[in-house]
Amino acid sequence: MAVRGGKTDVERRAESGTRERLLAVACRIFAERGYKRTRTQDICRLAGVNPAAVNYHFGGKEGIYRAVWDSALESTLESSAFSPALSSDAHRDWLYRYVHACVLSVFDPGMPGVLRKLMTHEVADPSPISNDILANHIAPRYPELLGHLRAMIGTTATDYQIGCCIFAINALFGSIAINKTARRALFKGDTPAAGEIEQFAREICAFVMGGIRALRTVPQRTRAGSAPASRG
Repeated sequence: MAVRGGKTDVERRAESGTRERLLAVACRIFAERGYKRTRTQDICRLAGVNPAAVNYHFGGKEGIYRAVWDSALESTLESSAFSPALSSDAHRDWLYRYVHACVLSVFDPGMPGVLRKLMTHEVADPSPISNDILANHIAPRYPELLGHLRAMIGTTATDYQIGCCIFAINALFGSIAINKTARRALFKGDTPAAGEIEQFAREICAFVMGGIRALRTVPQRTRAGSAPASRG
């Protein structure tokens, strides 16, 4: 029996399995309850492991919460990586994958859904490490989105215009998440098929691209300011 680092291969596999069970349970519990209402004892109990396992494998509640965010983000992005190229425009393809991931977060009961619920909890009742979550898990994604949008709109686009674009994009799929009546009318049910989700993502992307093309026609002098002047 091979021994590495003072542990046998069997022991190492057992520890890896325990860590995976803890993370799987933690994803579900944090998504359901949020950070503050989740207890590490409950995670360990539902995972069928020693009550001290979270501390051993993740360093405590904050550590496993960060690991849950890492797992949810990685899985959601990977779930949209399969999408075929829509055109020769790499920026448009990236935007489609972004929109597709956002739509999945509304309907997918798996990790994309976990990510959406984690975000909802952070907005409604921020965790004690909310700033860290924003800085290390959410904010790093925005420079990439900003870069693609700026390339599509043009180098003369202002930060204010880019911000409006991001708000509009997120609002499009966010309204589907909130408005159940509209969702049922559009998809004829609460759980649309994969093909319906794919079509919805494509239509939203086409709509966004139309808006981006319109922004490119705005006269240069209109773009000069970073925000509209206040009234009054």
